[in-house]
Amino acid sequence: MAKQSSASFDGVTWIEDPDDIIILANRSTQNFILDLPAGRCRLDAGRRLRTLRSILKHQQIIDLVHEGKLVVE
Repeated sequence: MAKQSSASFDGVTWIEDPDDIIILANRSTQNFILDLPAGRCRLDAGRRLRTLRSILKHQQIIDLVHEGKLVVE
């Protein structure tokens, strides 16, 4: 008898909802170190970051978006 993984029964998945995925772009000439709950993330000038929409709940990100330095694409 084959042993089945309990993961198939608990309803937990690592597959993200495509609507929750955004592109966060650094439109400034500055490099940023983003202090996120999962750790620090560097976002250099002119670069983009594929991430989850929930990043927009963090104060540092909110401030940078309001200043126009980061934009959601």
